[in-house]
Amino acid sequence: MIKLYLLVVVVGLVGGAVYGGYYYYKDTQSRIQTLTENNAKIMAAKAAQDNTINTLIADREKFDELNKELQSDLDKANSYKNTLIDKLRKHDLAKLSMKKPGLVEKKINNGTKKLFRSLESLTGATPPTPLVK
Repeated sequence: MIKLYLLVVVVGLVGGAVYGGYYYYKDTQSRIQTLTENNAKIMAAKAAQDNTINTLIADREKFDELNKELQSDLDKANSYKNTLIDKLRKHDLAKLSMKKPGLVEKKINNGTKKLFRSLESLTGATPPTPLVK
């Protein structure tokens, strides 16, 4: 009888160990499959992220170059502004317009026309057709 009980206990222990091994195997395979799927998702996300980072780096370099060009243009514009301010300081327009109003009026009108043509060309507007007298 003891042999029978001992046999049942041994079979139970071996069966339990086999079932535990089988359960461990199935659980491990399930985890491996889940981790493989997650890894594929992470790799796709990393590729998209790398692409985005490369695009941002290229955009930053382009913006840096454009910013340098804008700064150069701003420096040129400020230099031209300072030149104009110096010219206006040298001449007393009020006094000159009192002495020679026709000359000053003509120069101001011509300068205004030139400025408007320049603005029209910069903005892409079509200039108005001149009136025929």
